Amino acid sequence: MFRSSLSALQARHGSTIDPAQARENERILARVEELGGGYVWDAGVFAVTLMDVALSDADALPLASLVGVQQIALDCAQLSAPTLQRIAAAPGLQSLVICNHGLTGSEIEALRSLGPEVKVLGE
Repeated sequence: MFRSSLSALQARHGSTIDPAQARENERILARVEELGGGYVWDAGVFAVTLMDVALSDADALPLASLVGVQQIALDCAQLSAPTLQRIAAAPGLQSLVICNHGLTGSEIEALRSLGPEVKVLGE
């Protein structure tokens, strides 16, 4: 999967991802699977979901380092606003989907101000 994933990202983003970045993505995605989440990483889309997984801040923070990720979907029951802000600021992130959050309206607006579309489920 490493080579096909690297090739797919290079095709979509030019040569902006190098082999070391692709290996780091692979490491983070392996942890996503260990936690019970899933992902799609191909030429058309790069999305990660941990919607039915109770995540700690420490488990979620590495998601902010994914190169080329377009969408991240999270169960936020145990996540802090600062952790979500770091994830929302991931370069190129287009959409952040959240559920089970304890965020205030101003905290959600702060996430939106960082760039991605923020979709709040269950409201």
